[in-house]
Amino acid sequence: MSHQKIEADIKRGFYLITDERIQWLIEGVEQARGEMPGGEVYLDILNRWSQGDFSRADEDHNVIWNMQNGEIGEATGILSEEEERSYIEANLSQDETAYEEYRDVYLD
Repeated sequence: MSHQKIEADIKRGFYLITDERIQWLIEGVEQARGEMPGGEVYLDILNRWSQGDFSRADEDHNVIWNMQNGEIGEATGILSEEEERSYIEANLSQDETAYEEYRDVYLD
């Protein structure tokens, strides 16, 4: 989900960041509390994101990337607003509900 916010040589997958998606993930992590490795890390990131704080999105991405033994796609920075919008528009087809969410979040 962080891909729309970060610079990286390679990015796999795309999910548009929305308030609803962040809340859904928070609820899922809270339900799995104690059973999910790194759950507190996920909650810390998601709670900041739910407040609109993406200032550490590259660091957040890399923490999760390392937890998942990432080998490619390490974040090297944060995209500008223009770069983020271009990335989203180029990748909308990968997320079936993304276009409607994008329209609601970014075009209204």
